[in-house]
Amino acid sequence: MNQTHEIQPRALIPGKVHGKWFNAPVSFYEGGLRDLYQFIPNIERQGFGLTQPDNRSSRINERLHTIVRLPFRQDDNHVPIGVVSKDYVLIRHHDVLDVVERALQSANISLGRVRAELRITEYGERMALSLYLPEKYQFDPGDGHPMALRLECFNSVDGSTRFRTLVGWFRFVCSNGLVIGVTRSDIRRRHVGDFCLDDVDGVLAAGLKDFEQEKENFKKWRNIKIPPDRIAKWVDQDLRQSLGFKAAARTYHIARFGSDAEVVGPYKGTTPTQIVMKETRPIPGTPPQCQNLFDLSQILAWLAKERRDLQEQLEWREKIPPVLEKLSPKKTKPA
Repeated sequence: MNQTHEIQPRALIPGKVHGKWFNAPVSFYEGGLRDLYQFIPNIERQGFGLTQPDNRSSRINERLHTIVRLPFRQDDNHVPIGVVSKDYVLIRHHDVLDVVERALQSANISLGRVRAELRITEYGERMALSLYLPEKYQFDPGDGHPMALRLECFNSVDGSTRFRTLVGWFRFVCSNGLVIGVTRSDIRRRHVGDFCLDDVDGVLAAGLKDFEQEKENFKKWRNIKIPPDRIAKWVDQDLRQSLGFKAAARTYHIARFGSDAEVVGPYKGTTPTQIVMKETRPIPGTPPQCQNLFDLSQILAWLAKERRDLQEQLEWREKIPPVLEKLSPKKTKPA
């Protein structure tokens, strides 16, 4: 029987600074989905104009609107946070939480069995919502460290990012994640035209439908043995090109010794597999030496999680499946 890790909604964790998102501080909250509403400000759109020095209003721009954060908690001020076109479709963060709740209900997943995390920027411009699905959607890939499905939604009210929802895999031991390999379990929408939040239902349904197949794919990854010389060649070529010199060097050190490291040697005239590194810390759940494709996927997920900017974390996670395909036989890559 596979070992599982029960996800229980925990007591709400107060907001704390948790990295940045496009250079804006990000606060983090955790609890049940409905607990999180209180930490999301109300947003409205207003005409785009200025107040003249003599307090006369200037002419309103006919093509633009201002996105305004309304008074929130201890702050009684109206705060302008963005300027958008009149064609822009404003999707409020509260609307995203509402549609996620309906999607869970449609999938017969109890809110009481789902742990939620909220990351939101200082003035509420951008929000990332993560929902950790119950024990039924967990499995042990064979290394004793359970993985589970996670529904994620990313939204902005100022046009700085597209709305996005996806289903991904989360590994408990080191809090990293992989974007699921099923392309239909991932949508991105610009805030224009016939934007429809109800697509979240389809994303979650597709992710749950392909749950069993994805489990098998990860198990196959554990059976794909990667010899050290092949890892070295891949690091110096494909991985360096995808993630850069430093990330490639860190990957190679983790693959060889199971611990992270920093570059201390000179870059000139060397490669990621040859440069001098200094060990920094062991990585939970990482074997002393990388043995297979699954081990490599977890190393890359760890490096993605270590990025300080939330947008960079997501972008790096997205690069994992395609760069691993360079090592993976075609028949075993994710569906």
